[in-house]
Amino acid sequence: MSEMQRILCPTDFSDCSEHAMLYAQALAKNAGASIDCLHVVNIGFLKDGVAEGIYVTSADLNRSVNAIENHAAEEMEKVVRRAKLRDVAVKGHTRKGHPAEEIAKAAHELGCGMIVIATHGQSKLERLMFGSVANRVVRLSTVPVLTVKTHEHEFVDDDDRSINIKRVLCPLDFSEFSQEALPHAVNLCRDFGATLVLCHVVDPRMDYAEWTAQAMVNNSEHLVAASQTHLEQLVEQIKGLSTEVKVIIGVPASTLIGLVEEENIDLVVMPTHGRKGISHALLGSTAETLATKAPCPVLTVHPNDEA
Repeated sequence: MSEMQRILCPTDFSDCSEHAMLYAQALAKNAGASIDCLHVVNIGFLKDGVAEGIYVTSADLNRSVNAIENHAAEEMEKVVRRAKLRDVAVKGHTRKGHPAEEIAKAAHELGCGMIVIATHGQSKLERLMFGSVANRVVRLSTVPVLTVKTHEHEFVDDDDRSINIKRVLCPLDFSEFSQEALPHAVNLCRDFGATLVLCHVVDPRMDYAEWTAQAMVNNSEHLVAASQTHLEQLVEQIKGLSTEVKVIIGVPASTLIGLVEEENIDLVVMPTHGRKGISHALLGSTAETLATKAPCPVLTVHPNDEA
């Protein structure tokens, strides 16, 4: 966290995006970083929405695009001005294209170490669109993505932008990929004096062939014990940090959401993908589900190598 120099904060100018900006500001102040605020004019959506079922001239379409771009530039100036009042270094950017792709590309081109993004907009349509954009950003981004929702368990104070992280949940499936998220969770716990909660969900749908030749469904007790041992071995390698271990049988997404509520978790840190094959798809899907539905912010980490 302390090595991060730039944070990308996409916005659709909704209240929810403004709420995500609070997180970007707090994290930027803590890390001594700057913020790049980005709005993407979705030209593809505009064309589909305007042209569907009616005839639209290119001149009409260009005027509409220009009007939207001018409005976006005006709104971006307001966002930047508000951020600067908080003594945060911020630059505003507007682009045209497909939002998720442009957001991921901008993070790479600008050298940002993190993306902070809201998962919902103001209206039902915005919630559908921006939630989908956030999920796609989680999939595409090569840098960590912090997804923020309104009306959730917060770790940033609205008034003074102070960060109060006490409990961090890091789900693991013991793959090489999933453990790449662990250093991020450990560093955050060290930075904020938080307790690290390591968790493994024994999933009845998964094939644990590398652990046992028997089907997982009729060998759950063995897998729970083996998972507990794996987590305890990982804990032994983490020095000077308060840690807890949880092993639960269930479907990962719903089980982890329940655990967030029960354990008063402030932040979830997890990878976007797990083992190869079906488990690879399942953990990636779990990360996306938690990013939009977990009752606290979620930091997703893209593994360096998904071969």
